[in-house]
Amino acid sequence: MQQVRDLLRQLAKFDPGDALILSVYLDMQPHGGTPAVRPAQLMLTDRFRQIEKTLLPRGAALDNFRIDANRVQRFLDEHAGPWLQGVAIFACNSHNLFEVIETGVPFENQVSLEPVPDLFQLARLLDEQETVVAALVDTNTTRLFVTRRGFLEEVAGPDNDPFAYSKRNTGGLNHKQYQRRVTNQREEFAKEAAAALDELVTQEGAKRVILAGDAVAIPLLHQALPARLEPLVHEEVLRLDIKTPRHKVMDELVPILALVEEEESHARADQLMEAVREQGLGVVGLQEARDAFEHGQGDVLVIAEEAPLNEQERNDLVRLATLSGAEVDLVAGHEALQQVGGVGALLRYRPHWV
Repeated sequence: MQQVRDLLRQLAKFDPGDALILSVYLDMQPHGGTPAVRPAQLMLTDRFRQIEKTLLPRGAALDNFRIDANRVQRFLDEHAGPWLQGVAIFACNSHNLFEVIETGVPFENQVSLEPVPDLFQLARLLDEQETVVAALVDTNTTRLFVTRRGFLEEVAGPDNDPFAYSKRNTGGLNHKQYQRRVTNQREEFAKEAAAALDELVTQEGAKRVILAGDAVAIPLLHQALPARLEPLVHEEVLRLDIKTPRHKVMDELVPILALVEEEESHARADQLMEAVREQGLGVVGLQEARDAFEHGQGDVLVIAEEAPLNEQERNDLVRLATLSGAEVDLVAGHEALQQVGGVGALLRYRPHWV
C-alpha cells in the first residue's frame, strides 16, 4: 500500500493555485451478468456534463476540465479491464497532474471538481485494505499471497519433491530411521517456508500474517517462524487444500480481513475514549480535532463512518491529518464514538494551545 500512502501525501501537499482538481472515484463492478455494462461509466458521463455546464461559456477552467475529462475517459476506455473493481483518478491539466489507483475493491461513485483533491475515500482504502501476507502450506509446497489494494497476488514460494515426504517405507530401511528422516525433511522445509514468509512480510511491509494449510504442516511452520512475526500472525488458521485456486483463497480471506479491520478500528476508538478520560492524550469533536492537527499534535485521526460531517469537513480533516504525518482510522458501529460526535484525535502529547 506504499503507492497509495505516497499518493495520499502527494495530493495533501498539492497546491493548484487558481486551478481546479478533478477527483474521480468509481465502482467498476459490472451490472448483473453483463461484464461490459458498468453503471459507473454512465454516471461519469452524466457528471462530466453537469460539471461542464457550470463552467460555460468559456475560460481556462473549462478548457482544462475538458482536457482532464477526456483523459479520464480515454484511460477507462483503454485500460479498465474486466478484473478491475474500483478506480480513483486525480487530474489537473494545468499542473500536469494525472494519477491513477486501480483496486480490487469498489469505491463509492464520486466525481468532483474542486480547489483541492478529495482524499477521503483514498484514506479509507489505506485504512481498510492494509497489506496482508498469507501462506498456504503442506509438507512440501508453500504458496505465498499478498494483498495489494484489494487484489490478492500470488508469489513464488519454496517447493520440494513430494515423493521425498511420503510416509510409506518402500525400501528396506529401518522404520524408525525412515520416519525420522521424513520428519527432519519436513522440519527443514518448514524453515525454508518460514524464511520465505519472513522475507515477503519485510519486503511488503505487511501488518498481518494469515496461515492456511493442513494439520501436519501448520504446526511445523508456526514453530519455525521468527519471533518478530508472532505478533502479526492471526490466531485463526484456515484449513485449505494446497491446490485451492487463488480466487477461492481470496474468498476465504475476505471475511477474516473484514473482521480484523473491525476489531482493530474498534480497539482504536476504545483507545481514544480512554485517552480522553484518563490521560489527556485524546480529544473529541470536529474543532478540537482540527486544532490538534493544525498544531501538529495529532497522531491518529479517528472518524466514525456515521459521523455527521459533510464532504468538505471530512476531506479537510483527512488533508490536515495527512499533512501532519498522522494516520487516519475509520470506524463503523462504535456507539461511544458516535455519541461524542464521531470525530476525535489521539495526540502525540498533551495540548497546550488552549
